[in-house]
Amino acid sequence: MARALTAASLAGMHLDLMWRLEHGITCAFSTAADGDLRDPLLRRGWLQRIGAVEPCAVMRQVHAVEVIEADPTMTPLAAADAQVSAGGMSLMVFGADCPGLCVAAPDVFAVAHCGWRGTAAGIAGALVAAVARRSRQPPSQYAALIGPGIAWQEYEVDEPVLSARQWPPEAIRPSRTGHAWLDLTAAIAADLRAAGVVAVTRAVPRTSRDNRLWSYRQHGPGLVQGLVAWRG
Repeated sequence: MARALTAASLAGMHLDLMWRLEHGITCAFSTAADGDLRDPLLRRGWLQRIGAVEPCAVMRQVHAVEVIEADPTMTPLAAADAQVSAGGMSLMVFGADCPGLCVAAPDVFAVAHCGWRGTAAGIAGALVAAVARRSRQPPSQYAALIGPGIAWQEYEVDEPVLSARQWPPEAIRPSRTGHAWLDLTAAIAADLRAAGVVAVTRAVPRTSRDNRLWSYRQHGPGLVQGLVAWRG
């Protein structure tokens, strides 16, 4: 069920954590104060507060690249990190440093959880390809949002990560021997461009630099935020 984004529903929101994409897609990112959105009750309360479409499809994220058809009724949750839908529901991915990604076409939209493993394996390109298989429009007509994630200045990685793929030059900055700073947002953006997506929005808030958000690197295990997308 769709809800209008009224003045009352927007009053408690952080507007820099909400984005309007082309093709009628709205995206929003929760805060630490909203709680761990893996909890169904907390998730539903937040979705109702922001006026999102219900039901909402979520997954049991496993750092994979397979893109599944979204199914909000699936029990147990599908083991996947990316899902696609023609509409009529919200799609959500969880993250506490790994950026979420939304790709929107006029007739289909999709979301993915983009940790370094998924990004190294090409999850952004896989998401665009999954949308393209279901859409009447080519990737040049899509819009994408790369949600909040860790700032590259706080994301130093070692050789196993560096050798996992040929990272785009703009995503790597040298640090101490055998390590480098990895800009996941830049890598995802480069992969989207390679897949033909031109309109790419990068969220400004960083999980490691915004005290409203929870960062795994900064604070350790704990709650996770949600990036949700819906048509309307």
